[in-house]
Amino acid sequence: MHTILSIVMAMVMTLSASLNVLGVRDIFDRANARVAGTDAPVPEQTEAEAVPAREGTDWADMEYSHYDPEAFYDRTDRLAALAEGEDAEAVIALYDELYAEYTHIDTLDTLAYIHYCDDVTDPYWSDERIYCDTMLAAAGDGLSTACHAVMTGPCADAFSRHVGEDAAAVFADYAPMTDRETELMDRETELVDQYYTLMAGADQVTYTYLGETWTQEKLNGYQGTNLVYNDYDGYLEVFYGLQKAVNDMVAPIFTELVKLRAEIADINGYENYADMVYEQVYGRDYTTADAQALCDAVKPVAQSYYSDLYYSDLWSASGAVSPALSAQEQIDALGRIVGQIDPILTEPWQFMTDHGLCRLTDSANAFPGGYTISISGYDCPLIFNSIAGDCYDLQTLSHEFGHFTNNYYAPLPDLLTAVGSFDLMEIHSTGLELLFSEFYDDIYDQGADIARFLVLGGMMESVVDGCIFDEFQRQVYAAPDMSIEEMNRLFARISGQYGEYVPSGENYGWVYVSHTFESPLYYISYAVSALASIQIWSLARQDLSAGVEVWKAVLNTDAYADGYMTVLPECGLRLFTEENAVAEICAPLLEELERLNAAA
Repeated sequence: MHTILSIVMAMVMTLSASLNVLGVRDIFDRANARVAGTDAPVPEQTEAEAVPAREGTDWADMEYSHYDPEAFYDRTDRLAALAEGEDAEAVIALYDELYAEYTHIDTLDTLAYIHYCDDVTDPYWSDERIYCDTMLAAAGDGLSTACHAVMTGPCADAFSRHVGEDAAAVFADYAPMTDRETELMDRETELVDQYYTLMAGADQVTYTYLGETWTQEKLNGYQGTNLVYNDYDGYLEVFYGLQKAVNDMVAPIFTELVKLRAEIADINGYENYADMVYEQVYGRDYTTADAQALCDAVKPVAQSYYSDLYYSDLWSASGAVSPALSAQEQIDALGRIVGQIDPILTEPWQFMTDHGLCRLTDSANAFPGGYTISISGYDCPLIFNSIAGDCYDLQTLSHEFGHFTNNYYAPLPDLLTAVGSFDLMEIHSTGLELLFSEFYDDIYDQGADIARFLVLGGMMESVVDGCIFDEFQRQVYAAPDMSIEEMNRLFARISGQYGEYVPSGENYGWVYVSHTFESPLYYISYAVSALASIQIWSLARQDLSAGVEVWKAVLNTDAYADGYMTVLPECGLRLFTEENAVAEICAPLLEELERLNAAA
């Protein structure tokens, strides 16, 4: 059987630590009503206590250069030839050299991606990113193919002892990529790049209403606010007209991706792409049927949330929380608070700041979201985020720092063969995000409750949206010939089942979530992790140290060896598969949102 790792390597590259939630909220009556910022004071910045940090390289000193892999490919052929003989020492030595070189190729791929994210419209970095993704997959395939040859030869036992049983088992089952698989993967990379290039201009897509031309940027400004109050029906027409225009622009990319991925699944012996991804890519120890049961359990909770809280005025009050923090002020605030949460967080924060491993940008052409990524050759993670100038920036930064901390203490053990549980990794981030919110009074003063409402409401939306997008994508991949119109109707129907207001028979907003294009079927990880993190938050409200200890217990498990369904009970957390668990887990969160909304 073909291993899936080489096929999806480029696709999940940015998920080696995580991606944060991206996209535009599909909420028409809170899109443009931001309240002007208050003068709430920001606490005085204090210098964090210096701690010994491990050796590291500054981001500014990480150099990228275009790489020619031909010599690498020749040496993988040499490894395959050596596999026929009995010189295990020579086989292992050459493998170690090739793995080190493969790490260098992976590093270049990562650096190209980070530079690309600085400006997704830059043709040089766009081309280099595609080149590196293609090269990395080919290099991984070549090395894995050679390792498979070793596992079928007289050096297999010695090689297994050297690489470990898990890696040896992957190599033993490996089948080289066919030309068609390579072609499909290369095309997948090109399509994802096209999506980001087009979405960089989404705010300038136009819709004409009563002779006036509108863009999303204009609708988000004071003109849109005026339209809301003077012509609400007109506002809705413009809002959905712009969404449809963006959908028309990028949805054809997704239809091609769906067909392409269905063929990848078929080549690898799966009837459904969703089943392949669940099993082989994200390290999940629950099935798509379990995921559907979760979706069904979330729907009544979501319906209550939509009817009571989804349209709260607090959603449009992010600008009233505090003046926008600069990038450095965000980093300083993060360090000040995480040091109070637990000393284990201080060392990775110091390492991050010492080496410039937090890249915050307000560029309009930057990648539209946040992520944490591992730079393998430098043995370090890096945070990237497009900042918006409101309290969501620090919320995202605290989320990503959870991933950074996990990656700092437990980096990816093997670039070629390791598959970790992204559901556990998202608890590292969402759990810290919620623990961090307990200190909002120290950051936002009078705006703390608004910021708290937004982060708690965002966690509820992670549960709901995680289910909506997973259910939507599973049904699309089960019918890969589905048209764009059928997709839009399907998304409207599914969204409506959760209680979301759908003004017509089609919902176009799914195209704004980049995971749908780049990281298919990842979104359910936000839902299942949020259900765990909400439990940690509920405990922390009563006893902060107890909540922190449970979060640390999850952090200290081996996400590359243990699964979500095993780890949660071991840490004293309930599983979503337990009877009434979803409703009972979400109840305290919904109650607190009701309280904050009523008090505003």
